Amino acid sequence: MLGKLIKVGRWLVIALLVMAVLFVAINSQFFIKQVNFWWGQDVSHKAIPINPTATDVPDQIQIPALQVQAPLVYIDSTDVLTVQSALAQGVVHYPGTVLPGEFGNAFYFGHSSDFISKPGRYKTVFALLPRIEIGQEILVNDGRGRQFTYRVVSKQVVPATATEWLDQGDRRRRLLTLQTSYPVGTAIARYIVQAEIKQ
Repeated sequence: MLGKLIKVGRWLVIALLVMAVLFVAINSQFFIKQVNFWWGQDVSHKAIPINPTATDVPDQIQIPALQVQAPLVYIDSTDVLTVQSALAQGVVHYPGTVLPGEFGNAFYFGHSSDFISKPGRYKTVFALLPRIEIGQEILVNDGRGRQFTYRVVSKQVVPATATEWLDQGDRRRRLLTLQTSYPVGTAIARYIVQAEIKQ
């Protein structure tokens, strides 16, 4: 009986190790981004702009503290194929929410991880989003190249079904909300970062 339990235990350990290796392999781009961020983190915690001359590039988001720079993609529909195609091209604006700089809540979402085999350069654009800190800046350029600076005011994990983050409120504030799937490799929950325009 004991020998049988040991044999089953060995197979269980092997199965768990194989699953762990597969999980890391499937999400390797996410883990590489985490290690690179950790390894290259500036000890002074100063945000370094990725491309300081890109202040007039239209439809772009930059998060200097996380070394994120990506195009903003606009869609008219939230059907799965449209959304997935747009996510391969950058950070996606949720239809019906305001545009950067406007009063209300500009809502954008991007991948934290995706399958290696899927197309696109932005599969891990928001892999580091949970590392952002309150008070850090997010720079967003609108379609005309005007840059708006937002300061992070909150961050949290919410259920995947939470839709109140799309609300436009009373439109007295100019908000920016960023969303990504959480934790890595799943769509169980969402990581939300909310920022307000810097006056």
